[in-house]
Amino acid sequence: MLLTRRELFGTSLAALLAITIPSSSMAATARKLKNGVDISWLPDVEAAGGKFYTATGHQVDGISLLKLNGLRVGRLRVFVNPSTGNGNLERAIALAKRLKAQGLEVCVDLHYSDDWADPGLQQAPSAWPTNLPDLEVEVINYTKATLSSFISAGVHPEWVQIGNEISNGFLWPLGHLATGSENEWENFVTLYNAGSYALREVLPKAKSVLHLDCGGDPNRVRNWYETATRHGLSDFDVFGLSYYCQWQGSLADLANTLQVVSTEIKKPVLIAETAYPWTPEKFGNDVINTDTAHIDGYPQTPLGQSSYIETLNKLIRNQPKNLGVGTWWWEGLATIVQSKDGKIWWNGGMANSALVDTSGKALPGLNSLKG
Repeated sequence: MLLTRRELFGTSLAALLAITIPSSSMAATARKLKNGVDISWLPDVEAAGGKFYTATGHQVDGISLLKLNGLRVGRLRVFVNPSTGNGNLERAIALAKRLKAQGLEVCVDLHYSDDWADPGLQQAPSAWPTNLPDLEVEVINYTKATLSSFISAGVHPEWVQIGNEISNGFLWPLGHLATGSENEWENFVTLYNAGSYALREVLPKAKSVLHLDCGGDPNRVRNWYETATRHGLSDFDVFGLSYYCQWQGSLADLANTLQVVSTEIKKPVLIAETAYPWTPEKFGNDVINTDTAHIDGYPQTPLGQSSYIETLNKLIRNQPKNLGVGTWWWEGLATIVQSKDGKIWWNGGMANSALVDTSGKALPGLNSLKG
C-alpha cells in the first residue's frame, strides 16, 4: 500500500456514465473477467482464529470462498528479506499451492525490497549492491531464484509483477525517479529490464505486469510510458493500475486513464489494486479513510461496495478489443479478528473495505467481483 497519495474526491455515477464510458455499441462483448484478490494477509487472519462463511452462513476455507464466488486470480506479495512473515517467500509459495489446488491462477508481486514498496518508499534491500552494474546482476539472480522456487514447489505463476506501484521508480536510490533526469530514467529502465529478462528466462509464458499507482491520472500515465519507452522499457504484457478514490481521483478519472492505456498505448489494462468501504465504521489502523474514501452514488454499505465493483466491471469491459483484463481487490479477506468481548486479536487495517464482514461472512461485493 501507499504511504503518500493525493487525496481527491469522486464524481457522480451520472456524470461518469454521461461523459466517460463509451456507448454500448463501442463496448466489448461481455465476457468473464480475470478478477481476483490479494490474499497475502490470509495466514495472519487464520492464525488469529479468523473464520470465513458463505453468504448463507456455511463455514469454508478462505480460498474456497473465493473459488465459490467465481474469483480467478490470487495475488501474493514477496519481499526480499522481511523481518516478519508478511511478504515471506515460503508463505507466498504455500498460499500459491492452496490457490492452485482450488483452480485459481497466481500472481507474484515482487516488491524488490525488504519491506513495503510503494510510490512513497521503494528502498532497495539492505544487503544488495549499491552500484548499478552489480545491482543489475542481483536483480536478475534474485528474480530467477525466486520464481524458480515457485516452480520447484510445483507452482507456475500465471502473472508476475516486476515491482509494486513503481511510478516513482524502485530499488532506491539507484532506481529512483525523483527529478526525471535522463540518468535516473536510464538507471530505472536498466533495473526494470533486468527483472523482465529474468522473468522471461524462467517463466516465458507468464504475463508480465507493469504496475503504476496513478490510476486516476491519465496525463501522468501517458507521459510516464512515453518516457520509459524512449529509454528502452518495452517488455511487459499488461498495464496494471492502482485506483483508490481517496488518493487517485474520481471514477471518471479512472475511466479516462483506462482509455489512455487501451486506445493510445494499446496494451491490456488491469486494475491491479482497489478497495472501497462496505461500512463507515472505523476499526483503528484503517488503510482506507472512510471520511475521504467516498463517491457520490456509492454509499459505504455492502450494497454500495457491490455497486462500486459492478461499475469497475463495466469500465473494464468497455475497453476496446477486449483489452480490459480485470480487477484485483487489495486484501479482500483481511477482516478484523476479535474475541467475543471485543478484544482485537488481529487487524491489518482493511476491515472496513474487505469483501467479508467482521464475522468473516461474504459480502455481496465478493460475488460481484466474479465479473
